[in-house]
Order: sequence, then C-alpha cells, then structure tokens
Amino acid sequence: MKLFNLQLVLLYACQISAFTTHVGHRASVRAKLAPPPPPLHFSPTLTRQHVSAVRMVGVPADTASAQTADKSSLVQDMLAGLTVAFSLLSKAIACSAIVGVNPLVGLWSSVVMGLTAPLLGAREGVISGTAAVVVVPLSALTQTYGVEYMTLCILVAAVMQGLFGMFRLAKTADLVSEQVLSGFLNGLGLILLLSQASVFKAAATAGALIPAVSMSSLCFAIVQLLPRFTKAVPSSLVGLIVATYLGAALKLPLATLASSAAEGTFSGGLSALPSLVDLGLLQNQLKSPAALKLVLPAAISIMIIALVETLLAGKVVDDMTGKQQEEDVPTRSVLAMSSGNILSSLLGGFGGCGLIPQTVLNLKSGGGGAFSSISYAVAMGLFVVAFAPLVGQISQAALAGIMVTVAYDTVAWSSSAKAIKAVLNPSKYPGNDGKSVSRSERVIDLLALGISSWICYFGNLAVGIVAGVGFQRGALSILRRLVSKDGGKIEAV
Repeated sequence: MKLFNLQLVLLYACQISAFTTHVGHRASVRAKLAPPPPPLHFSPTLTRQHVSAVRMVGVPADTASAQTADKSSLVQDMLAGLTVAFSLLSKAIACSAIVGVNPLVGLWSSVVMGLTAPLLGAREGVISGTAAVVVVPLSALTQTYGVEYMTLCILVAAVMQGLFGMFRLAKTADLVSEQVLSGFLNGLGLILLLSQASVFKAAATAGALIPAVSMSSLCFAIVQLLPRFTKAVPSSLVGLIVATYLGAALKLPLATLASSAAEGTFSGGLSALPSLVDLGLLQNQLKSPAALKLVLPAAISIMIIALVETLLAGKVVDDMTGKQQEEDVPTRSVLAMSSGNILSSLLGGFGGCGLIPQTVLNLKSGGGGAFSSISYAVAMGLFVVAFAPLVGQISQAALAGIMVTVAYDTVAWSSSAKAIKAVLNPSKYPGNDGKSVSRSERVIDLLALGISSWICYFGNLAVGIVAGVGFQRGALSILRRLVSKDGGKIEAV
C-alpha cells in the first residue's frame, strides 16, 4: 500500500507540474509572439456577444479586457506557485534535518514566510521560505546547545532585521560585490556538503552504507540530468520519490523520516498544525543575559545572511522582468521578512528569507505577482495536512542526495573560475561600466573571493562577508592612492 501511495504521489506531482509548465509556457508564448487580431475582421457573433457582455456589466470594453488579463495573470501566478511548492518541498524537509527538528517544522516555516512576505508589501515575484543559508548557522547552535534556543535565536535575528529596515539600511547590501558573494556561496556549499556526513555514518553503523550511497547517488543524478530532457516536473521532487520508491521496492534497509521521528509526527490532519511555543520559557530566556549572549553570534549571522539573499532576490526580479522596484520596496521587503520570522519563531519554526532559486523558478513558470507566493504557501500547507503520512516514508538517503545537490549548486563554480581567468587575462574581463580593469585590481578581487570563502567555511558566514567586503574595498582604496601619488592611472598598473 505504501508503494502504491508513492506511485500516486509521483503521478499527481508529474501531472500538476506538467500542466503548470505547459499552461505558463503557452500563455507566455502567446503573449510574446501572437500578433494582435486585425480590428476589421472580428467575428460578428463574437463582437455582439462581447458588446452585450460589456453593456450588461456597465463597463467600457478596454476595462473588460483588462479584467480578463488580470484573471489570466492570477491563474498563471497560482500555477507558478504550485510548481514552486513542489520544488521546495524536499529542501524544506532537508533543512529541518540539518537543524535537528521535526521535518514538518521546515514546511510550516515556509508557509509562514510565503504568506507574510506578499501580504506585508515585499517585492512581488520574490519567493520567501526555508533557506539553507539560515539553517547552517542555526544548526551550529542547536547541535551544541540544543533546539530549546532555536526560538530565541530566530526572534533576536528578526528583531535586528526589523531595526535594519526601520532605519532604511537596505541599500548597504550593495556593498557586497560579486566576488565576496561568490566566496560566501563557496563556503556555504562546503558546509552543506559536510552536514550530510551524519546520514552516511548512521547508515554505516546499521550496515547499510552501500545502499544509502547508491540511493543518494541515484537521487543526485536524477536531479542533475532530468532537466536536460524535461522541465515539466521539478527534478528534485522526482529524484526524491524515485530513490525512495526504489529503495522500498528493493527492500533496502534504509531509514525513513518516520522511523527516526516521534510517533504521530506524520499522522497528518489537524494534528500536524503548528502550535505556539512555550511562552514562559521564551520569556525567561529573553530576561537571561547568558542566553542572549549564547544566541547572539548565530543571530547576527542569520540576520546578515538573510538580508543579503532577500535583497539579492529582489534584484533578480528586477533583472528578469526589466521593471525597477520602487525606492521603498527593499525596506518593505526587509520589514516583511522580519515580521515573518517573528511569527514563524513563535509557532516553533526557524523562519527563512527570500530564495533566489525559487524566485527564478517562479518567474520562469509564469508567476511574478503577489498571488504566486500566496499560492505556493497554501500548497505547502496542504502538503503537511493532507500528505504528511506519505512525507514520512521519504528515505533519509534520498534526502541526503537532495542536499548534496543543493550543496553542489550553491558553490559558485562559474564566478570563481571567472575570477581566476580575469587575473590571467584582465583585458577580456572589463568592469561593469565597460572600462578596462587592471591586473592588480583583479588580483584583489580574487583574494577577496578566497578570503571570504575561507572564513565562511572555517569560521563564520557573516564574518566572512564582512571581512571580504572590508578587505576588497580597503585594498582597492590603497591601490588607487598609490597610483595617484605616482601620477599614473589605475588601468596602467
């Protein structure tokens, strides 16, 4: 019966996602390629019906057309949100495993972030939810001191994010250069990769290392290769279900989410709904200087990292749509993220931030309005309430394959290679303004990438970002002063 249920879920996911992509793609193609109908060749019957309808509702014809377009846009947003929900399902569960909490916590965190962001005025088109960049510093805290400090940590980070937004400091994210951002991603990718070692250690202890590695590798291969043939369904979801189904069909001794969770965790229904945290415990922690001092380093890291990714996700929407956001939108996005994290923490979640990969998927699937984020959040909530028993059957080895894929995709391979090539041949890599950049400047860029990568991996993610920005800007300033004293130009160095 479990295998049959998994087949139904896979079939359902494939049909819904295929329909989503097909409709979104056809609507986009029609909007871009189809020429407008000749005004002198309307069907008389259609014209009379159209005029009648307009007269009945008492609105002009152009207003009726605008209303039709709005309805079409809402449908595209809804379908795009459903696609995003499928793509984020496995990642939200994996993030819960990294933190060491109930797998449903990550799903509800995504639901809360996905609902609050558009309702509180965040950048339209940006998808907010559970993020690996948030759970990595959080997991360092929970693994050392336990999950009882998770709520306090997220709450402190959210308050600092709110202060950041109230003082309108969102534009400071522009200080983070491409090289520093690449270094941060490199360090984060390596941390995510090593975080999965515990899954394989547990499998080795149980005598199931080879099956675990096999199913994890299968999942990784599907996620990487399937998009080359079709994008009708999220490859991560297909990889997760296929690896889980095959492992169960072959009766491999693989641990599942349900086998390692408390009884009743995946029973579904109203019992799966989140509940308020122990407010008495939280109040005592807020009054304790020792507890605040304990969570502050992780909270600062989460605050900085979440701010950077959320604001960058807004820039991605600007670049892909060609529409510049209003001046106060970044500030509203930060305040919306802060509010979402506060609410998520009080419901026992670990919040999140804007997600660049899911934002790109949303736009490519035909979304872009606020309703696409709401649709995705509602779909995630239905997954928890209606399909929790099936979620519990997911193999931990398959989930590890998803996170290995996330780690691989997180590393900035292209940008890192570009930084090295720019040092070897700077003439082929001009600056953003089109002007040539000296080899000395490119060396500083590469060093900034290396420093931020090193500190983010071996030290602290937030410190790595700050150190990379400080070194790069300081070194470039010194270089320009040296060249200026010699009466030369920076390009000549």
